[in-house]
Amino acid sequence: MSQNYGVLRVVRVRPPANATADVQERYPSGWLPEEQLIHLLTRHETTIGRALNNDIILMDLTVSREHARLSLDECGWHVLNLTVHNIVRVNGQPVASGETVHMRSQDVLVLGSTMLQLIAPQHTLVKDESTQSTEHLAVHPFPSSQQLSPLWTGHVRPHTAADLRATSTPTRAAQNGHTDFPNFASLQRVPLSPLPIQPEPELVAQPWHDDEEGALGAGITMQFAIPQRMGTRTRWLIAGVGFTILMVSAIITIVLNSIIGLSSLAQNGPSSIFTALTIPLIPALGINLLVNFIDRFEREPWFLRLAAFLWGAIIAIPPTYLIEINVQTLIQNALGRDTNSLLRSVLLGLNAGITEETVKGLGLLLLFFVLRDEFDNMTDGIVYGALIGAGFAMVENFSYFAQNSKDFLPILIVGRIVLGWLSHSTFTVCFGAALGYVRHTKVRWRHFVVPLMGYFVAVALHSVFDFVDVYANATVIASPNNPTVQLFSLIAVIGDYIPPFIAQVVLLYFLIKALAHEVAVIREFLASEVSSGVVLVDEYALLQNSFQRTRQERHVLRQSGVKQWMRTQALYQTEIGLAFRKWHVSMGDKPKLGYRQPEDAYRQRIRRLRYEIMTSEMKKRTTEK
Repeated sequence: MSQNYGVLRVVRVRPPANATADVQERYPSGWLPEEQLIHLLTRHETTIGRALNNDIILMDLTVSREHARLSLDECGWHVLNLTVHNIVRVNGQPVASGETVHMRSQDVLVLGSTMLQLIAPQHTLVKDESTQSTEHLAVHPFPSSQQLSPLWTGHVRPHTAADLRATSTPTRAAQNGHTDFPNFASLQRVPLSPLPIQPEPELVAQPWHDDEEGALGAGITMQFAIPQRMGTRTRWLIAGVGFTILMVSAIITIVLNSIIGLSSLAQNGPSSIFTALTIPLIPALGINLLVNFIDRFEREPWFLRLAAFLWGAIIAIPPTYLIEINVQTLIQNALGRDTNSLLRSVLLGLNAGITEETVKGLGLLLLFFVLRDEFDNMTDGIVYGALIGAGFAMVENFSYFAQNSKDFLPILIVGRIVLGWLSHSTFTVCFGAALGYVRHTKVRWRHFVVPLMGYFVAVALHSVFDFVDVYANATVIASPNNPTVQLFSLIAVIGDYIPPFIAQVVLLYFLIKALAHEVAVIREFLASEVSSGVVLVDEYALLQNSFQRTRQERHVLRQSGVKQWMRTQALYQTEIGLAFRKWHVSMGDKPKLGYRQPEDAYRQRIRRLRYEIMTSEMKKRTTEK
C-alpha cells in the first residue's frame, strides 16, 4: 500500500559559484515557479541525488549522483550524507560524510546548491519494518484511501464510533471551551463544585456565536471582512441601501434599453431585437468561462463574481449614460456642427474613456476597500475587472446591435465580438491588476502611485480606442465617395485593436506571475499547518496543482455525490484561504477585533469539514454493506 509520510519541497536553487553564463541561466534565483517543487515521501527510506535511480531526482549539477538518504524510524526523521566532500546541511549546520543527523518537520536541508524543506506530520511513529505496519499519531487522524476515498491517504482508519472516540484529540479551541468539530471524548463529565450564592447580573450579555459554516456559506473571509464593531441594524441598513441602489439602477437600465429596443423594433423589425438579445451574450459568456479558468487557486466566491458582473451591467449604466449625454451636449454646443473636427473626436474619446473607466473603477474600489480580505492579489483584480467590463460591454453591445444590426451586422460582429470581445474587460483589468498589486507590497508610496498608473493606463487605452473609432467614422461620413479615405479609415479601425492586444499580452504575463505567486504562498504558509496536523500531506501537495485538484473534485462528485463534492471544494478553498490569510498578516494586515482570529476560524472550519467528509464516507460504506 502506498503511503505518504511527508514531502520535501524545494525552497530555492542558487547558481553554482563557477557557473558559466549558459549554465547560470538554468539556475533562476529566488522563488521557483517551475514544476517538481514538491516531492512526496512514500517510503521509510528515500534516496536523493542526480542519478535516475534515486527516489528524488534533483536536476542540480552541484548535487552528487547519490547525495543523501532520508530515513524514517521509531525516533523520527534522519538524513545521511552519502558523499565524501559534497555539501549537506541541516538548518545551516554541516553534516559530515557518512554522518546521520536527526531532522524535524520544517527543518531546512541543503544539498549542493538546492535548498529543501521537510514537511511532515508531527508525532509520527513507525512500528515493525519487516511487517510494513505503520501507525501515524497525527494531531487529527483520519481514514486512508483504501478505507474511504482517494481523498484520504496515510492515516489511521477508525472503523466505528468507538474507534473515533478513542482517536479523537481535543483541539486547542476545544480545550478553551470552543469545539472545532464533534469530539466524542469531550462528552466525559466531571462533577461540578458547589457554586457560590450571588445576585444575578444587572445586564444580560449578548450570546457569542461560532458562526457554523456550511459548504455554500459565505466563508471565513466574509465573516471577518465586515467590521466587527458594526451592529446588526447597521449591517441591515447598508444591505438595504445597496439593494435599493441595485433596484433603482436596474429599473433605469431596463427603461433605457427598452426605449432603444422599441425604437429599433419599429424601424428594423423583430430580427434586430433577437440579434441584440443573443449576440452580446456570446462574449459575456466567454469572459465568464475565461475568468473561471484563470481563477485557479484562491477562487473568488460566486456571489462576488456575480456582484462584479452586475456592477458593470446594471449599476454602472445609468451614471455613465447621464454623464456622457451631458458632456456630449456641452461639446456639441461648444464646437457647433463640425462633426469632422479632430478636437471633437478627441473630446468624445476622453468623455468615454474617463467616464466609463471611472464608473467601472468605482466598483473595483468598493470591493477593494469594503471587502479588502477578498481582494487578495493581482489575480483577483484581473478577475473582478474582467467581469465588470464584461457586464458593461454586454449592455453596450445591446444598444449597438439593436440600432445598427440591419445595415452593419457583419461589421458589428467583427468589431464588437471577434476583435473587441475583450476590449472593455482589458481596460478595466488594467486598474484592477494595479489595485491587486497593492496587496503584494509594503512600500507605502506604491499603494497610491501604482493604482493611479493603472487607472491612467485604462483611461488612455479606452480614450484612444474611442477617438480612433469616432474620427474614422466621421471621416468616412464626411467623404462618402472617396476610396482613399475609406481605405485609411478601415486600416485605422483595424489598427485600433492593436493597443488593447498589446495590453492583453502584458496582462497575461502579470497573470502568470500572479498564479505562480499563489502557488508559492500555498507552499510557504501551509508548511507549518502540515506539521501541526491541520492540513494533510496529500492535501498540501494537491493544493499546489490546480488541475489535479480539479480532477480529484470531479472524482469525488462522481463517486460520492454533490454534497460530498461541495464539502471537498470547501475544504480545499478553506485551506488555501488560511495560507493567504497568513500571507496577508506577514504583509502587515492588522489583527481582527474579537476573541477569535481568522486563522483560528479557518483551522476550525477545516477540521469540521474534514470530519463531515469522513463521517459521510463511513455512512456510505455502511449503507453499501
